[in-house]
Amino acid sequence: MAILTIALVEDDLRTLQRFKDYFKYSDKYKVIIESCNGHDLIHQLNSLRMLPDIVLIDINMPIMDGASLTYYLRYHYPSIKLIGLSNYSDENNIKNMLLSGADGFVIKAMAEEVLEEAIPLILLSKIYIDKRMSLNEDQLNGILEKRKERLTIENVFDLTTRERTFIMLNATTLSYEQIAETMFVETKTVHTYYDRISKKLNLHTRQALTLFSLQNGLAAIANFN
Repeated sequence: MAILTIALVEDDLRTLQRFKDYFKYSDKYKVIIESCNGHDLIHQLNSLRMLPDIVLIDINMPIMDGASLTYYLRYHYPSIKLIGLSNYSDENNIKNMLLSGADGFVIKAMAEEVLEEAIPLILLSKIYIDKRMSLNEDQLNGILEKRKERLTIENVFDLTTRERTFIMLNATTLSYEQIAETMFVETKTVHTYYDRISKKLNLHTRQALTLFSLQNGLAAIANFN
């Protein structure tokens, strides 16, 4: 059986070490990326020859949170399996991650035991929800139906792939300089993307563009409904 490669995205160093230790002593997994936020993960992915099989993503992180990262990865790297992690079991957390494209959701407490069940199912393209979550089948189906609409949104706004990428990153707290670095362009090119999109959508501030993109399923952030 091939060893599965894992990327960990977690801003709490103790929790990050806990998951590293769990995978370190397993003969089924190998951690190939350790990251403290979504922006850092994207940079590391860009330097790899082979993508990880699975990314474990903390929801609440600085700079680029879990929902934003999940949405970005689902759009740019659809083959990677994505599992959301949180200390909290409230419905908004799971809703945000599933709507953004996560394949599963696991509560961090005793997550190691849950992952033993979750990962094999997710590799079979099934959705896995931690059984400690009070989410019934009807609620899950409703979220997944809404997600299908969001992730298959038609390009009714006449946006290029690069413009869509900019919109996703614009909804985070990344500066234009950081967005440029992530997109491998100069900062002035990012401003050009913004100018073109502003004219297409008739939006005149970065904040207005962020709100529009969230409301129309073009981007995602944690705790946005």
